[in-house]
Amino acid sequence: MKYFCLFLLILLLSCKQEQVNCNPDSYLSKKEQDSFKYKIVRYIQRLPKYATEENKFDAQFNDYYKNSLKECNLLFYYKDKKNNIFFAISKIAPSIKLKQTATVGKLKLEANGEIPYYEEVFRTWKMEPKELVAKTKMLFTKLINNEDLSDFYTKNSNPEFYIEFPDDMNYYDSESREWKIKQLY
Repeated sequence: MKYFCLFLLILLLSCKQEQVNCNPDSYLSKKEQDSFKYKIVRYIQRLPKYATEENKFDAQFNDYYKNSLKECNLLFYYKDKKNNIFFAISKIAPSIKLKQTATVGKLKLEANGEIPYYEEVFRTWKMEPKELVAKTKMLFTKLINNEDLSDFYTKNSNPEFYIEFPDDMNYYDSESREWKIKQLY
């Protein structure tokens, strides 16, 4: 009986999902975090005045994007065995009191700094910072463990909101690297 209990304990412990370290400080220095955010800021931030999706990488907008980094916080970061980088970045959202949204995605990053693949998996609803961090960490962990997130889409999670996009109308097109509205016809 003693060995049977020990066997069950070992079995239970081995089935427990491994905790993943998604603290950006474990992977990147502060300077590297800023560099990483700058590589993707043109995707996650609003376009500056006079910018379009076609010209947002033009040098004339560099100052706008550098300044907008102050609004961005790299909440979570994880690099898997296939060198996919998962990230969660929060930024301040318009609201009467302080609220933030998080953009959570994945990308491939080449040694020369090029990003051959970029995808925003979801964006959260705006929330107060503590709530945002807790909910985003739970969703981020599910994402890197390849778990289904559909229970957290708006239509499935009422009255508590988690994921604003994608939804029935909006999806992320990783080829054009932008959110799009689905055609209804």
